[in-house]
Amino acid sequence: MKIILFVFSIFLLLNFNKAFSQDTIHWSPCYKLKWEDFQGTPDTTSKFKAVSILGINYSFTSDEKSFSYNVTCTFNKKRSWTRSNNSTLLQHEQGHFDISELFVRKLRQAFKNYKYNNPATIKSDFKKIATDIRNECSKLDDLYDKETNFSINEKDNFTGVIKLLKN
Repeated sequence: MKIILFVFSIFLLLNFNKAFSQDTIHWSPCYKLKWEDFQGTPDTTSKFKAVSILGINYSFTSDEKSFSYNVTCTFNKKRSWTRSNNSTLLQHEQGHFDISELFVRKLRQAFKNYKYNNPATIKSDFKKIATDIRNECSKLDDLYDKETNFSINEKDNFTGVIKLLKN
């Protein structure tokens, strides 16, 4: 039992440390965004009070018989910015980060289900799959902003978001 707890502790520590780098935060259930993470220069002409630069990133390797992949959800600290310290707005930005992670999981599943037939097409196939999923994520982000009125509406009644997530 001690070995299991030790291994689990190491896993959590590695996962927590992986969540941080100088410019990037990898999504982790152990970490919530802080205003200090928004290190970019605010756009004074923007109508928004905060902007999160998020990434759904993937890489893969393949040979004639098999492939492997890695998919991550990232927050870019140097390009994300804020002109506010409102806690509701911070929760809203965390919501965008969480939505991106949901689509990272969807992308992982799509890659897992990919039928590998032709090594010559895997690059274009993966690109199309990722583009489609990123477009879905963007639609959900837009709906989330609309239903929350960019965080002004604090009501937890995101019927459109929930409907899209169920599909």
